[in-house]
Amino acid sequence: MCFMCSLRSATRSSCFFAARLVFGACCIFLLFSFLGRAEIIDRIVAVVDGHIITLSDLRQEREIRARLGEKPLDDDVALARDMIDNYLIERQSADFPGVDAAPEEITSELQNSVAREGIASQAVREAVGLRIRMRKYFDLRFRQFLRPSDEDVRKYYSDVFVPAATAKQLSPIPPLSEVADAVRNNVIQEQLNHEIDVWLEAIRGRSNIEIFQ
Repeated sequence: MCFMCSLRSATRSSCFFAARLVFGACCIFLLFSFLGRAEIIDRIVAVVDGHIITLSDLRQEREIRARLGEKPLDDDVALARDMIDNYLIERQSADFPGVDAAPEEITSELQNSVAREGIASQAVREAVGLRIRMRKYFDLRFRQFLRPSDEDVRKYYSDVFVPAATAKQLSPIPPLSEVADAVRNNVIQEQLNHEIDVWLEAIRGRSNIEIFQ
């Protein structure tokens, strides 16, 4: 082989080798870029007893709450805490009798909510089912045993109802005899919220919870 032929052959080999290096470097760059984006798109936000909550889970939860007309929660940590609580409640109520949500109950609740427009996604239906199960669970576990006294009702009327009615410039303010049932229901709801808070705090204390900010 002549010298020039050998030189051209060596040059082609060098160019091919360099092209392979460039191609490989580009592939590695694209791979790390993709992994970087994947980490940002779906990074872990919280873990509760091995159950992972990701950034995409938070986005889906926000979409569900918007579809159901619920109050938005923009803070990621606060929303993650809500989702942790829901997971703990769901796990505690899983084997509790009488709390299942029938498909027709889910459909009825959707029809009576702002989510009635359009076809609800499976994620929305599951979220509504969870809310129904939690409500039933709390009713059976706590609400049915709450019996506010007449003194509790009178105190709520004078300390809460009357000041609220005055602030709204309601005139005349209805006497307790006319709103006793509504006031009693409000007292029961406050007592129920207190029972749930105490119970949830105990459940959280027994759980392994990590939140990554």
